[in-house]
Amino acid sequence: MEHLIEYFRPEKYILELNINKNKKTIGGRVLVVGEVLDEVIKFHAVDLKISDVLVNDKKVKFKTDGKILEIFDVELGKAEVEIFYEGELNENMQGAYLSTYEYKGSTEIIVATQFESHYAREAFPCIDEPEAKAVFELAITAGADDLVLSNTPELKSASGPRRSRPSPRGSRAYPRAAALRTPLSQTLDSGLKTTYFEPTPRMSTYLLAWVIGKFHGKTIKNKHGVEITTYVALNQDLDSVDFANEIAAKSLEFYDDNFGVPYPLDKCTQVALPDFEAGAMENWGLVTYRESALVVGRDATLGTKKSVALTVAHELSHQWFGDLVTMKWWDDLWLNESFASVMEYYAVDYIHPEYKIWEGFLTGDALIALRRDCIDGVQSVHQDVNDPEEIATLFDPAIVYAKGARLMLMVIRLMGWEDFTKGVRDYFEKYKYQNTVGDNLWDALNKYADFDVKKMMHAFIDKPGYPVVFDNGNGEFKKIEQKRFLLDKKMQNSDWPLPEIKEDMSGHYILNLTDNEFKKRLDDFDNLGLEEKLRLLIDRDLVSKTDLASSASLLPLIWKFRNEDSAAVWNIILTIISGLKIFFEYGSEEERSYKEFVRNLVEPKLNEIGLKTSKSDDENTIRLRSILLALDFYAENIKNLQKLAEMYSDDISSLDSEIRSDILDAKIYLQPEYLDKYLKDYQNTSDPEIKSDLMVAMTLTKNQNALKKVIKLLNQPEIVKPQDQFGLFIYLYRNPIVKTEVFEWMTKNWDFVKKMSGDKSLDNYPRYTAIGIKTDAEFGEYLKFFEPLADEPALARAIEMGKNEITARLELIKSDKAAVYEALGV
Repeated sequence: MEHLIEYFRPEKYILELNINKNKKTIGGRVLVVGEVLDEVIKFHAVDLKISDVLVNDKKVKFKTDGKILEIFDVELGKAEVEIFYEGELNENMQGAYLSTYEYKGSTEIIVATQFESHYAREAFPCIDEPEAKAVFELAITAGADDLVLSNTPELKSASGPRRSRPSPRGSRAYPRAAALRTPLSQTLDSGLKTTYFEPTPRMSTYLLAWVIGKFHGKTIKNKHGVEITTYVALNQDLDSVDFANEIAAKSLEFYDDNFGVPYPLDKCTQVALPDFEAGAMENWGLVTYRESALVVGRDATLGTKKSVALTVAHELSHQWFGDLVTMKWWDDLWLNESFASVMEYYAVDYIHPEYKIWEGFLTGDALIALRRDCIDGVQSVHQDVNDPEEIATLFDPAIVYAKGARLMLMVIRLMGWEDFTKGVRDYFEKYKYQNTVGDNLWDALNKYADFDVKKMMHAFIDKPGYPVVFDNGNGEFKKIEQKRFLLDKKMQNSDWPLPEIKEDMSGHYILNLTDNEFKKRLDDFDNLGLEEKLRLLIDRDLVSKTDLASSASLLPLIWKFRNEDSAAVWNIILTIISGLKIFFEYGSEEERSYKEFVRNLVEPKLNEIGLKTSKSDDENTIRLRSILLALDFYAENIKNLQKLAEMYSDDISSLDSEIRSDILDAKIYLQPEYLDKYLKDYQNTSDPEIKSDLMVAMTLTKNQNALKKVIKLLNQPEIVKPQDQFGLFIYLYRNPIVKTEVFEWMTKNWDFVKKMSGDKSLDNYPRYTAIGIKTDAEFGEYLKFFEPLADEPALARAIEMGKNEITARLELIKSDKAAVYEALGV
């Protein structure tokens, strides 16, 4: 792939932007100071209309193909390139885009940005590559009534003469010169306002950001003097920012203390956006979020608080790992995401140890990584990128995020936290404001490790998969026999360097115990540590999907845990129960027997803790009840569903938030006519948590007519925002009553799906639909639709992996179904 930094190396951008949210336009002038390295220089400029280009005050020839701007007749050496352009604001949540919300009977319009990974080029001409770091000086002219935010604070005062420069449109000063000679944030006669911002640190284009619109927020300062402000739309409760402010303040303190280099900016601004494709984005000094990832209302659930805390801590760790030090190219995206995905847990555990947040990592991220990394065709953590469309496919949450975090945890535990942070401090100090590759980090850590960090991490990061390690017959792993663990049973001998084999959750490998050794550990289960318990169950679940163990062995295994108290253990039992569903046809006698088994499994512990929350409930009990109620709903326990439905109130906000989703699910299960009420409430509420609960509940009814109404919502972005469209799709797809109809909807509306999804999430469709396929007929429909799309870079890997995953599942069903039925007694 061509890298434009080889033609021109930018040092500073001075951006003077005119942004009209009502006309949906963006444009203005971009002055880029830098070094010309070739006689022709190139800038990324996607769908931008270029009117004039000057180099060192002289008009020059140029051409554009809608993607690349080529500028001719330039001399080598230092230069100032001035580009005048116009563009459009889009509605697909990338580049510079429009977002809306309803407030007091009117529609408020927001302009926001999402430039990661390569979408800054859609908002202004630039060298849109991570290595092309530069300083950005920004001036934005927009509506006088709007709040205008960017990475740095508004420029409050300045002095000193600056020269004006001629331009094709008359005598105009550079933005900085204008800022230094006129009142700042000036309101113009036309009802517009120009806001000028302090220069940014040296950073990549994908980290530049601005937000324009009507918001309200609160500001606090942390112990280190950093000003933290969190903004939400006017239709959100102002107090809903307090939790995010607290987490941000303490996360920055934690990172300051452990990373050595203090947070380099004076302010940290967080903004919740009504429309946002990702969960959040780490723009330096102006972090943007989905509302559901930042807003915490008065009655927010413990789960929402944990999720928001992790997201905030994740994004703020990026202010160092990603923003201060940035990967040189997108093949090292993991340098950003793997590090942030483990640091978020360390930070939240420091701030709220009562959350037991690491249990969520061990039963969430670690398990997700193991389950995805055993599919043939999975990408490696470090992945080459040869086409811009391939960049979007790198953001596989199970690999770059979850597996990468698991690998970082493996290093941290082997080194110890103190020695690990010594290496990290050296790394930040040496490479701040620069770009790096993975080896730079490994070299910094190696100095403080008693094993070869670089050798071990290259083995795990440069190739996909992980080993299954076999015991020596005595439950010991001193003489290591390894194979790469694959679901398709074609496991081959492998050699991952493992400095230490432990039976906790530290390492990215699984242990295959003999039946005898497995039974010994199971008999001694109460004496095992929590991580040893989780390892035992997770590894057994995985090996049962191959010929190393039988799926049928899982039924007597989980039955042993019907009186278990640990929510973390029950989380793995939930995973096992969900995995065994593949053997049962919907509505069959065998499935009814399985649901009865689940109902009887759950009953003792659910009766003990009760359906309702209590003031005396601790964190474990709250989580445990949520898991048990989810299993009880699957088992269709009518007695409990009726009890939950009786707790329903038309004032949904008054419901016990910790079991609100269970109440809503039960009510619509028993009374599908409540769909219209749910839909009305969904449209009227601004609370993201309630909105999510209602959307999921609407997909869980067993009434065919009600479900047809819900399917129609997939085509109505005015009701279900594009950011939520895939969530609605996949929840509907999981409902066996309309699974076929939902898949058909996707095939018939693929152009609409592509428009709603954007580049980064289109591969979710072949990925997640593959998870639900368990018959040859369904596989045939999958192949019929997706195989013709397999040459598209954004879809190729997801489709190939989907095929491999389905093939392995169908083989497992054929080989293990009879034994599962026998174990169940049917």
